[in-house]
Amino acid sequence: MSIQFIVVLVVCAICAFAYILRKIRKSEITIADSTFWFLFAASLVLLALFPQIAFFFSEALQIQSPSNFVFLYVIAVLVIREFLSTVELAKLRARLTTLTQREALDDLRDREKPDAD
Repeated sequence: MSIQFIVVLVVCAICAFAYILRKIRKSEITIADSTFWFLFAASLVLLALFPQIAFFFSEALQIQSPSNFVFLYVIAVLVIREFLSTVELAKLRARLTTLTQREALDDLRDREKPDAD
């Protein structure tokens, strides 16, 4: 990997750390959700500081260059994260539907009750 690529990885990872910390301070993201992004940024720093890791895996997976391995790694991690987010979103939609239906039924029951007056 070239020095420029390593520098870009480190700078982007540091920017990601700063951005995540800013979002936590503004209470726009929970600490639990930010854990993934911290680990992801740390893994990019690790790949930048120890390019031997990328060389090893690019040779083991028979990828043409270590930078291609880094791109593959980033894409794979983000696709997995997106899938997990989609699963979580589907659960939340189902829960919202259930809560909306329950609220509508409660509202209907309240309207059908005879007034005690």
